[in-house]
Amino acid sequence: MIEIHTTNYDTPIHCIQCGKQTVSSISNFVNNGSISTCPHLVYLGKGGGFDKNRPEYCKFYDELMQVGSENYLQTLREELDHEHICLNITSSDSHLPRYFIIYNLGMISKEERDSYESDWRKTGEW
Repeated sequence: MIEIHTTNYDTPIHCIQCGKQTVSSISNFVNNGSISTCPHLVYLGKGGGFDKNRPEYCKFYDELMQVGSENYLQTLREELDHEHICLNITSSDSHLPRYFIIYNLGMISKEERDSYESDWRKTGEW
């Protein structure tokens, strides 16, 4: 997996592959409703285990639960190939948490693509 370090904490984050805005900004990331998924989004969160009181998204949540990993980000780093990119987002304010967003830049399955296209046809939003 390719990892890019950035301090763009207060800017909108868009999928590198399709351009859809994933989250308005990390500083405004307050609940799961603030996440817009696209077929390329793999992970968005702080990198540790999941906490119901903390907004996060993981495409492979069920698989990670079966593995029993407490550090999901480390497991994804070990398992995902070079077609995945990780945005490692930090703030100049050391009190704010670090966030990670992982996108799949490779091919997605026809089923995934069809699912999002179907949603797009219903809502008009990709």
